[in-house]
Amino acid sequence: MEEIVVKAENITKEYKLYNSEMDRLKEAFHPLRKCYHKKFFALKNVSFEIKKGEKIGVIGSNGAGKSTLLKILTDVLNQTSGTLETKGNVAALLELGAGFNPNYTGMENIKLNATLMGIPQSRLPEITEKIIEFADIGDFINQPVKSYSSGMFVRLAFATQIFSDPDILIVDEALSVGDIRFQQKCYRAMDRLMKDKTVILVTHDTAAVTRFCKRVIWLNHGEKMFDGDTVEGLHRYQEYILHRISDEKNAFGTHDEEDMTDEDIEVSREERKENIKIPDVVQGVYNKGNGEATIYQCGLFNDKYELTDVLEPGMKVHCIIRIEFKKTAARPIFGLSIRDRLGNEVIGINTETLGVTLESGTGKVEYDMSFIVPPLNKGDYSVAMAVANGFQEDHVQLCWLDDALVFSVPRREYDIPGLIYISRGKVQEYSVK
Repeated sequence: MEEIVVKAENITKEYKLYNSEMDRLKEAFHPLRKCYHKKFFALKNVSFEIKKGEKIGVIGSNGAGKSTLLKILTDVLNQTSGTLETKGNVAALLELGAGFNPNYTGMENIKLNATLMGIPQSRLPEITEKIIEFADIGDFINQPVKSYSSGMFVRLAFATQIFSDPDILIVDEALSVGDIRFQQKCYRAMDRLMKDKTVILVTHDTAAVTRFCKRVIWLNHGEKMFDGDTVEGLHRYQEYILHRISDEKNAFGTHDEEDMTDEDIEVSREERKENIKIPDVVQGVYNKGNGEATIYQCGLFNDKYELTDVLEPGMKVHCIIRIEFKKTAARPIFGLSIRDRLGNEVIGINTETLGVTLESGTGKVEYDMSFIVPPLNKGDYSVAMAVANGFQEDHVQLCWLDDALVFSVPRREYDIPGLIYISRGKVQEYSVK
């Protein structure tokens, strides 16, 4: 039988709402105990069990009771009624500021958190080194955390919690603060370090739940509406949201976009603007592979070879890299993948799939891959790129960069769920007798 690590039975959190402080005083001293307040239930009879190793998503609109539930799970709040049992160490990444002393330095907060989590002193140097490397905030680690930006704060907070090796990790919306590179780094870390641990993720982001969770709990106005399979739960939740906004304008626009052909993509070397500046690979992005090649510069450019980090669907874009081969690669393959902010791979292409055979690679070489931006939905994306030697089915990875480049797709006329923005289509209406 699988071990139950969280058991909640009829959890209720009630608040008393007063129109004024005077009403609060009247109620406190009224000889007949007259009621001057209204009852508000942030949670009402919520029950569930979580087994060891489960990845649970908690979803719901603002005011649904998600954060209240997590604060009760982490003993930040006490429930009004009901019982809660947890087994093992619980680490929580809730709103920024929770658990850190703002006057302590980052290093002092690491030691404080380790003490609270019961980590032996013998393991502290090893864990501290991993936290500092993951957070990647440089010399600020020795500065008071009250001087940190929100991004730096959440970097250190996440690293501190996940490397403390908790049995249960609770993550609120805090991960939305970091940039896309850090968000993907966090999800990769949860995949790797929390493989056999229990994770409770609360978010408005249905894509994050799909990416990470097999089970979802949907709360609405403090009550549990659904507890079960992620796909079914998200379907019901999104159906509910759509019903709420059913009077809004149809989310599928009918404007036309001009088609572009492969011929449009081709830009000869002579047409290219010479002496363009290709940025160095940003600090913190590491080359992986066997080390026989290194990508040292890369960038995204529009059709005028102007550096850009905002891509519109349908536009022509060039991904240019400069690579140094330490050893001759007889048959190099250059490829890239576009990922959303959660690390889901949206698109993957390489020279093999494009039917392009590159000349043998030696010394310093520049590759210019051009393509049309697909109809991606609004949001932030990253580009991972790699150079290998061999064939599609049998190759050796020479160099691989995760999150080498980032770009954003601006908002369109409507904000719709999903990765792809469908802007074309036709609906015909017929009367039915």
